[in-house]
Amino acid sequence: MNKKIINISLIGMPGSGKTTIGGKLASKLDLNFQDSDHLIESENKSTIQSILDNEGYLELRAKEENIILDCNITNSVLATGGSAVYSEKAMEFLSHNSLIIYLDIPIDVVMQRVGDYSNRGFAEPNDKSPEDVFSQRTKLYLKWSHIKIDGSQDIDSVVDNIIASI
Repeated sequence: MNKKIINISLIGMPGSGKTTIGGKLASKLDLNFQDSDHLIESENKSTIQSILDNEGYLELRAKEENIILDCNITNSVLATGGSAVYSEKAMEFLSHNSLIIYLDIPIDVVMQRVGDYSNRGFAEPNDKSPEDVFSQRTKLYLKWSHIKIDGSQDIDSVVDNIIASI
């Protein structure tokens, strides 16, 4: 019997659990797991924060777009960086080639999990408040997602809810 091809992309704010949930989801579904932030760091031999500090948020976003466009997401779960939704090209690619799942968490959970995001590789201008970023990105996450999942639950519940929804 042929195995059905499943391609899943996870989007959401920093701290929403894309990497942790993505790894566990991939394992449960017997899929490959990729994390665009890790791919960026590997290709650039530098941390996300270092790229952000030395090259700026627009360059980090450009690198993220290129990584996503170059990804082979067949039979994979891809955890994207929180700013992937700013790239129309990357999101069109993911939209046509995968099921996009938005891990939705409230702003207070973002702040609790991320804390001081100045060291988190937050690809935004420095003058934007976390609330402004949250508001702007939430609209984009909703625009691009095929499925919205409550990401504020425990990891196993989130994974189980994703599996039930697909």
